[in-house]
Amino acid sequence: MSRRRMIGPDLNSRQVRVLYCISREYISTGKPVSSKQVLEHSNLNFSSATVRNDMRKLEFLGYINQPHTSAGRVLTDKGLRFYLDSIKSISRDLQESKVAIAIRQASFMGDTERLLQGMTRILAHAASAFVIIEKPKLDRLVVRSISISRIAESYLNVSVITDLGVSLNTTVFTGFSEFDVDTFQRQINMAVVGKTIGEIRKGIRNVEIKEDQWYDRRVQEILHFLQSIFDKENEEKYFRYGLEFVIVSEYLDSQDVTDLVRAIENPKNLEGLLKELGEVDSPKAFIGQEIGREEMKNYSIFASPYTRNDEKIGTVYIVTPKLSYYEKITGYLEFSINRLSEVFSNR
Repeated sequence: MSRRRMIGPDLNSRQVRVLYCISREYISTGKPVSSKQVLEHSNLNFSSATVRNDMRKLEFLGYINQPHTSAGRVLTDKGLRFYLDSIKSISRDLQESKVAIAIRQASFMGDTERLLQGMTRILAHAASAFVIIEKPKLDRLVVRSISISRIAESYLNVSVITDLGVSLNTTVFTGFSEFDVDTFQRQINMAVVGKTIGEIRKGIRNVEIKEDQWYDRRVQEILHFLQSIFDKENEEKYFRYGLEFVIVSEYLDSQDVTDLVRAIENPKNLEGLLKELGEVDSPKAFIGQEIGREEMKNYSIFASPYTRNDEKIGTVYIVTPKLSYYEKITGYLEFSINRLSEVFSNR
């Protein structure tokens, strides 16, 4: 069964407008909303009796509920879903905002790692949310060249340039100090250029060095060098930033914060959470209970893939308190996704 529930034919146009006004007011204040507040803070030209009747129907249908007698109404997850589905993706103002300019500037970074890391930070600041950007899967990337430079005795700096830019930058201890770096770099490039990282890893693992068999010393040096760069099982798969923007929310208590930290700070826990959300092939939003975890019931997660020439290469996730301005979140997410897809498609 789909987690997504669109608003159905159970509401007329007036009730939709009333529900939208309740949504805006509740998200602005975090407090129960009365019929009086709906009329005072909107341009609805209805009587208070009409609004109260509409609110009763909205409550009956599960969009809002009354926490206790004589209180106003609060939004349920179904009501928040309505709010998300009813807003437009992005305002024209965003196109010339400082955030848009910052995102464009980040998109000019040539280094894939710096680009995604910069985008993570900019998006987190803009949306006041916790942002997770999945890195492109290394195994699919094609090696264009490897640049090697000596930084100290027996230590080399290695940059692996792929079809998406610099994808690996690491320091390698070689164990040998006297050799021709330029010659070694040419030999390494002859061995790997034009192959995907996945093919290189597979080749490394299939090579079996036998102790009783003679090998050219340089072959062993190249093999060990490639293993130190490519044959890594525990590489970080995501860029993450912005936890501080979420934990200060007045709508979350200490237990909510603790639950979020447990879910996202440990890489294995984070990967488990994102896996439970399922494959993200188009923009999606999970509100409260839709996330599927009781401890995440006071959060919403927005997700969208970024592509290279229409092929998905990664996903961007935004985690916010359940009470957030969804139009801002979805607007910045769409804008960022479009910029990332443009950059990677042009490489």
